[in-house]
Amino acid sequence: MKILIFCLSILLLQNVYSQTGINLSPDDTLRIHPIGDSITRGKNGDTYRNYLKAKLKTDAQISTNFVGQCPDAADVGSTWEDSQDLFNALEGDIEHDGYGGLRIDQITDMRYNTRGYPKITIEEMAADSPSDVILLMIGTNDIISQYQLETAGARLDTLIRKILSEAEGHLIVSTIPPTPLPISNGRIETFNSVIPAIIDSYKTAGSNISFIDINGSYMDSSTDLLDDAYHPNSLGFEHIADGWYDAIMKIVTDVKEKKKSNEVPEKFGLEQNYPNPFNPSTAITYSIQEISNVKLEIFDTLGRKLKTLVDAEKSAGSYSILFNADNMSSGIYFYRLTAGNFTQSKQMLLVK
Repeated sequence: MKILIFCLSILLLQNVYSQTGINLSPDDTLRIHPIGDSITRGKNGDTYRNYLKAKLKTDAQISTNFVGQCPDAADVGSTWEDSQDLFNALEGDIEHDGYGGLRIDQITDMRYNTRGYPKITIEEMAADSPSDVILLMIGTNDIISQYQLETAGARLDTLIRKILSEAEGHLIVSTIPPTPLPISNGRIETFNSVIPAIIDSYKTAGSNISFIDINGSYMDSSTDLLDDAYHPNSLGFEHIADGWYDAIMKIVTDVKEKKKSNEVPEKFGLEQNYPNPFNPSTAITYSIQEISNVKLEIFDTLGRKLKTLVDAEKSAGSYSILFNADNMSSGIYFYRLTAGNFTQSKQMLLVK
């Protein structure tokens, strides 16, 4: 009850951001700032960052760069020298390590940070690491016995407010991952249930923020956790990456067309979109045998044209473009390529 009352009386931010999408050009790199505890660092050589980076590149042709400033946030009682395999797996990319092993109160108030790291406040970290997207996933150590559940919502709000006060990018907040331990999982579910109200309050105030329920929609406590019952295993991190990917693609409003190859294709062609079914974005690839006037258009089942993705003269080569259907309803759609005298159409399925 205290959490709900708090959510209804949340204070407005001093700095208000417009809720806008992200528009990427072919040469742009999406800057992602992960914030959290050991979830961001990973275990046994796995992190969700590995899977997310690969998925964005493969499925959406988006290059990424993770940013942040917390190289000292290793596991409890350890340093990066004690985790050489993980360091190698991350290719030395440890600057965005997150607040490893710290609770929300230790992140938001340096007085409670008895670990001695990081040396900078959360506001300084957000300001010093410009990003397009901030991913916030608080770990299960925030809901274990020493943490007061009735004040967890207020502390999360403080953390969000501090991040948004300095961050330039879009903040995406996730639910806490599950655990198979009944008492702990019950506390996690209670806390997760109030997160959407907190996010909605900031959205109403105009903040650049959104929510994703990775716990309820992507993870399974029976298959996705290590034996310690708290940290994700490889499959769990992959599922976390899937959740972040879907949340990111909802705010990427456009990725301009990219030429994949200058080699002259043997023929004109239109490939099946990938992924398919999709939600909300999918990549469409086509081949041009010779210089042609090219159109790539989207239609509904009644033959009504909904969007023109490409309308330009193209040289020979293979091309790919991302189609975002965030504002469209679930259903069957068609996309058609016209290049000179060549025409081909294919069907795709949007499932929300």
